[in-house]
Amino acid sequence: THWGTQALCDHFLRSYGCIGIYGLAKKVTEGCVICQKINKKAMRKTTPRGQELAVRLFQSTQADFAELPHVQQWKFLLVMADHLTHWVEAIPTVRATANAVCKTLLQQTIPRYGMINRIDSDRGTHFTSKVLQNLTKSLGIDWKLHTLWHPQSSGQVERMNHTLKITLTKLMVETQMSWVKCLPLALLRIRTQPRADLGFSPYEMMFGLPFLTVRHKTATYEEGEASAKKCTITIAKTREGLRSKGLIPQSTSLDFKISNIHPGEWVLIKTW
Repeated sequence: THWGTQALCDHFLRSYGCIGIYGLAKKVTEGCVICQKINKKAMRKTTPRGQELAVRLFQSTQADFAELPHVQQWKFLLVMADHLTHWVEAIPTVRATANAVCKTLLQQTIPRYGMINRIDSDRGTHFTSKVLQNLTKSLGIDWKLHTLWHPQSSGQVERMNHTLKITLTKLMVETQMSWVKCLPLALLRIRTQPRADLGFSPYEMMFGLPFLTVRHKTATYEEGEASAKKCTITIAKTREGLRSKGLIPQSTSLDFKISNIHPGEWVLIKTW
C-alpha cells in the first residue's frame, strides 16, 4: 500500500486486534525500499558532540580576540569563556598577539582559577604561534584549533564577543565613557544574567548564591558564626547542584550512541 505507519495501523485495527501492531507496522514501512527512496524525510540535526565534559571551573575554555575602537593604548579584548559555567573573562590588550595570550594565562587566568585542561580557539596566528603552543605544551594544556569548515565550534566565545560589544555600546551611550571604563560593569551584567538554558547566572554557578544588591544588617559575633556556618554548608550544596546542572547543556562525548547504524551496514543517502 505504501501507507505510513499510523495509517496502516488504523486500517488494520478496523477489522482486527493485535498487541504491538505499531511496532509491526513500523517495521513494514521502514522495510519498504521504494518508500525510503521517495518519501520526504525529516532531517533532524544530530546532537553536537566531541568535547570533553567540563566538571570544574575553567577546566575547559574557549578563547578569542575581539577588536574594539582604539582607546589610549588599548585596541583588543582577549575573551575567555568557561565551558561549564559560561563565566567570561575579558582582558584589554594592546595587540592581538601570542605574547598577550601567554601573559594573560600566566599572570591572570591560571593564578586565579587554577590549571586549565583544555583551551580551544580558531586558527588565528596569535593562537597558532609556536611561542604559545610551546608554553601550553609545557604546562600540559591541550590546545585545540577549530577546523575552518566548521566555524560553529567557536560559537560560544563568538556569541560572547557579540554580547560584550552590544553591552559595551549601550553602556557607552548611557555613561558617555570609553569602553575600557565600561568593561567592568559590562562583565557584571553578563555574569549576573540568568542563562536561557538553565535559568541560573554564571555568577550563581560560580559562588552558589545570587548577586547581592542590598546591604545586610550587622550581626553579633555569635550570630555571625552560626549564620556563616549554615551559609557555607548551603552554598557548597547549592554550588555543587548548580554546576552539575551545567553538565546538561554541554555537548556529549564521542562514545555517546546517537544512532542505531553500525559501521559496515548499507544505508540510503538522499541525493536530491
